[in-house]
Amino acid sequence: MTVVRAFTYIFSDHHWRSKLTAMAVFVLLLPFPIIGLVSLCVLLGYLAGIIHNISADSERPLPEWDHIGENISKGIPVLLAISVYHLPLLLAATLLAVFRDSIALGLVAGIDAIAPIVLLLYSLVAWSLWMLGLVRYAETWESECFYRFDQELRTLQGHVPLALGWLGSLLIANALLLAMLPVFLLGAFLFVPVHGYVAGAYARRLRAARLAERRERAADPASFVHSRSAEAVV
Repeated sequence: MTVVRAFTYIFSDHHWRSKLTAMAVFVLLLPFPIIGLVSLCVLLGYLAGIIHNISADSERPLPEWDHIGENISKGIPVLLAISVYHLPLLLAATLLAVFRDSIALGLVAGIDAIAPIVLLLYSLVAWSLWMLGLVRYAETWESECFYRFDQELRTLQGHVPLALGWLGSLLIANALLLAMLPVFLLGAFLFVPVHGYVAGAYARRLRAARLAERRERAADPASFVHSRSAEAVV
């Protein structure tokens, strides 16, 4: 249902045509140097705005395009966080390329064999943590949300089913967007609103889960602490 709604909620906004047209312009500018980087910040800021609106159940889920500068300022921390989360992969690839000739052939073969698995596992964890930072950022607009790794890890461990639900919806949505890509670049134009809804729905469920935990803690603090401790042991 989340995936279906991610492709249909756009039409609940009365100004969806003009908003998607503006978004398409920035998508088309992405391949150009410098201006493409600015456009990327604009789109990332707009993505965070969609997450904020979806999480808050706003009647107009698509933000207005009144303040491009504000979208840029909101998108810069998102882009920086993406770079930070990918930095370990970049450093590992650089070190491997530099010292590859001096490493024994057998060790190189072993590294090549396990590299895809390590890459997949790291990507899953990194993107899960980054998404938790993004939904918190869209709620508070504090860039520090991306770098509270201990808090993100605790949230991820405590809400694994929600994270798996988000990941499953994201994979299905990406498959559909990829299939729509040859149709006048439709998949590229819908990338931001679709991902925004999936992330916004994830943020909404996380907030509901946190509220439920607070109520449980307030109702019976001892029982809540015991149940959370048991979950940690498991």
